[in-house]
Amino acid sequence: MDLGFITCDLGEVEPFAAQVYAATCAIPAGKTSTYGAIAEQLGNKQLAQSVGRALGRNPLPIIVPCHRVLGANGKLTGFSAAGGTKTKLKMLVIEGAQTGDTAGLFDDLPLIVKPR
Repeated sequence: MDLGFITCDLGEVEPFAAQVYAATCAIPAGKTSTYGAIAEQLGNKQLAQSVGRALGRNPLPIIVPCHRVLGANGKLTGFSAAGGTKTKLKMLVIEGAQTGDTAGLFDDLPLIVKPR
């Protein structure tokens, strides 16, 4: 579900976190990105852990869709909401995120980021 139409006051968050949240909001429903890709988009791939920390403090989960951000190689990583990564995976499934082009033995594994 795209909630990008909702205007949020992020005046109290650090400037870096605000940039992370804006990049995260740009990820369409049903798609994913990685912490590293967002860090690279913000100018420095070495800031991937800082991206993760900012998303861990996300004051507006669901509206700022941090569940769409995965670890390197599409690894399903921590999620601060109740249920952790199980909730993250459920939200991605609800949005129609795909695990790959064909069904296979490992379909129940975390979602992956398709290569560009």
